[in-house]
Amino acid sequence: MLAYTGATVSGRINASPEALWELVSDVERHPQIAGSGEVQAVTIRDGRPLRVGAVFESQQFMRGIHYVTANRVVIWEPPYRFAWRVGLPSAPGIAQIWSFTLRPEANGTRVTNGVALIYVLPTFFPFSLIRKKLAQGYANSMLPTLDNLARMVNAPPPTDIQVINEPPADLTAMLPPLIVPGATIVAALLAAAAGGMAVWRRWRRS
Repeated sequence: MLAYTGATVSGRINASPEALWELVSDVERHPQIAGSGEVQAVTIRDGRPLRVGAVFESQQFMRGIHYVTANRVVIWEPPYRFAWRVGLPSAPGIAQIWSFTLRPEANGTRVTNGVALIYVLPTFFPFSLIRKKLAQGYANSMLPTLDNLARMVNAPPPTDIQVINEPPADLTAMLPPLIVPGATIVAALLAAAAGGMAVWRRWRRS
């Protein structure tokens, strides 16, 4: 079986959805929110209020490299859901999808941060290990995001932390369906198996 890769983290923060929405929906504050530390500055194209279809550009710094992404808003449901799809300045919104979901829970808010990547891998061994390693890397970068949000609303650290090594289903539903003719699937799996085994051997030796 083939599946998209990604990760989902969530935690309960002692603050209202409205207070947290004020932060996550203000993309110019994402440099202070993003736990990865990669987001350096954000500007909204045309300076218009955010809505579905709006684009904001992000100055990124990762592993010594500066680059710019152009992110198209794909979900805008104040004060509960916000998602954007990453892309290039010349082609906004063609890659991975990120989201925040806010739900009232136990006198606070369940904050869920998720990402659906455009990488498609088989779900069986050894590819399952590769999918898990990718997911854990992204989850580790999102967990500090929850801490940052709690600190920014003067709340205690998040509680009841949950990590799922899969992308949110509502995000993968926005990506192309994984439906191809049977012969193509077999050929893709055989090719992926050969490549995956090579990656696995290198990983085991490292």
